[in-house]
Amino acid sequence: MAVKKPKRIGVEKGYTIEASIVDEGLKANIKITPLGEQIHNIKPVDLLKQINSAGITYGIMQDQLHRIVEQKLFNKWLSVATGQAPVHGKDGCLKFHFSAEGTPVNLTEDNSGRVNIKDMNLIQNVKKGDLLCELLPPDPGENGISVEGKPIAAIEGKSEILPGGKNVEIAQEGAALVASIDGMVVRDGAKIHVEPILVVEKVNASTGNIRFNGTVVVTGEVSDGYEIHALEDVSIATSLGQVVISAGGSIAITGGIFGHKKGMLSAGNNITAKFIQDTSVEAKQNINVEDYILNSHVTAGGYVAVESGKGWIAGSTISSGLWIFAHAIGIEGTPLSTNLIIGHDPYLIEERERLSDDIFRKIKNFIKLQSSLTKLRKVQTKDTLNQQRQQLYQKILAAIDVLRSDLIETDLEIKEIIVKINTSYSGNVYIPGIIHQGTKIHIGNASNEIMQTTSSKHYSLAEDEIIETEFSMNPEISKYMEHA
Repeated sequence: MAVKKPKRIGVEKGYTIEASIVDEGLKANIKITPLGEQIHNIKPVDLLKQINSAGITYGIMQDQLHRIVEQKLFNKWLSVATGQAPVHGKDGCLKFHFSAEGTPVNLTEDNSGRVNIKDMNLIQNVKKGDLLCELLPPDPGENGISVEGKPIAAIEGKSEILPGGKNVEIAQEGAALVASIDGMVVRDGAKIHVEPILVVEKVNASTGNIRFNGTVVVTGEVSDGYEIHALEDVSIATSLGQVVISAGGSIAITGGIFGHKKGMLSAGNNITAKFIQDTSVEAKQNINVEDYILNSHVTAGGYVAVESGKGWIAGSTISSGLWIFAHAIGIEGTPLSTNLIIGHDPYLIEERERLSDDIFRKIKNFIKLQSSLTKLRKVQTKDTLNQQRQQLYQKILAAIDVLRSDLIETDLEIKEIIVKINTSYSGNVYIPGIIHQGTKIHIGNASNEIMQTTSSKHYSLAEDEIIETEFSMNPEISKYMEHA
């Protein structure tokens, strides 16, 4: 506590007055010392004049001066003025727009009110340009006033600085940090990073389902019943079971896939695996399998290739937009039906089926509206429709016009798809080994069922018919096998 040396500020009849300023100018005290046994004629105004003469002009407590006089409070130090303390500024800080302390388990309900405990939402996904944190400026504070009427400077708050990190950039004229890529935001000490790759040892109850805006790498197992959804690639170092995996990029499985009729994989690019069994697999581009495909539904916009010299396909439906290659088709002594569909984009068939279902639904609605319109017309012939029925009549007419337009548009879309499906591409099926009975080859609109076991064949399309020739290493297959 800073204390100014007390000083005698006045000598009056029968007493002396001393003043002291303490607490860094925020408080003033006085002490009245009688010179004799009694003090006469002391007044508050006399005390005020003496205090003012000592430079004490702010925060004087008038009530205290009256109390001192009335109660004759002598020979002790008493507070008579109080200043205004400064309000020191607050330091600037960072406002985080993500959970800087890590993400707690965040279970959510679906539309039916059910909660999937495997969707723990532990990953903090961000997209390029998302705000990560911003600087809140320091508070300059507010100056105080001493009992002498002098300003007491406030201490200004300290400025914070934006943290650095990987895949982040400064925005808003240096006041904010944003993501420069899609990925996962993490805080590492004083740094903030956006990671494009998520590496986990396992996917199980400790991680929950994975939903990530980048690439996912799993160095261990993915437990049955769990899901991985990535906007980029997915790479898994082991075999898979009953899992669901989707990737905007490619999926690479070091082991195989035992889907048990519940496994589903879909990729925006390629899918590679050692084998595929009892699984639904879709790739917008190519599918590469090392050993075999069994009891599965495999769809590729590009080619499907089983690379091993002993590789085979059995009990499966394989759809490809380019070509199919496997050493053998079917299993000896096992009656498994295998369909090899090639020559058009398999996704067109799905779209055609969707549009066909849509057109049937619209036709049913059209018939219902026509029926309602007919009933109203019968009423109209007998009597004038009231206002409510007239409004209904107009609404039905408008709805019929919209439906008619939708039906025409949808029908045109279906016709365009059929034209594309009927267009013959350079689709081929290459089988250098055995082709067992029960195999069906579909290229374009043409089909061919293998009635007797055969071997070493090449199937192609010529003049809307499937041509069977002896297997030969066409340039596209040779080029592929050289890099397989």
